[in-house]
Amino acid sequence: MQVKPVKTRKSNFWRRFWQINAVFLVVLVVAGAYVVHRIRHLPPELMQDIRAGIAARDIHDPDKRFEKFLEGRYGPQTDPANREKAFLGFFDQDHIRAMQLLVKHSPANQRQANINASANWVEKYRENLTPGQRAELSARLFSPQGNQMLKQATALYNTQDVYYRDQTTPVISQLLKTISSLQPQH
Repeated sequence: MQVKPVKTRKSNFWRRFWQINAVFLVVLVVAGAYVVHRIRHLPPELMQDIRAGIAARDIHDPDKRFEKFLEGRYGPQTDPANREKAFLGFFDQDHIRAMQLLVKHSPANQRQANINASANWVEKYRENLTPGQRAELSARLFSPQGNQMLKQATALYNTQDVYYRDQTTPVISQLLKTISSLQPQH
């Protein structure tokens, strides 16, 4: 007959210690894999917006901070094509989602200033459109594809949190004024 070795408290402790660590390691690996999976499936728009936001975050003046963000996101704003891309970005679904995340995670003391800087930019954009740019943008926005883009952007915006929509009213107001000013006259 074989005698079983007597288990000591010390051996039970170490066995339990390694079991707990093994479970912890498995949970950590699974969580890491999930995070990597989620990051890889983020819209490219979001990553571009995050990079541009990080590059501009240390600028104290909100208008300059927003200009730096747009430059990082769309290129030099001295180029009219980049300004148009920036304006049309307000109607891109991935960009709308990204902007909501950026607003949500921006420092609370900068949040409303950033939103107001965005509204200021839209107002300046509208006021500085040349007649040719105005006609081109109007044709683009009021085409069937443009109408669809506006409808989708509106629907997505309306699904956002009511507090977010309230905060971003200045931007939406300027966007609506711009769209209204571009409507073809009959």
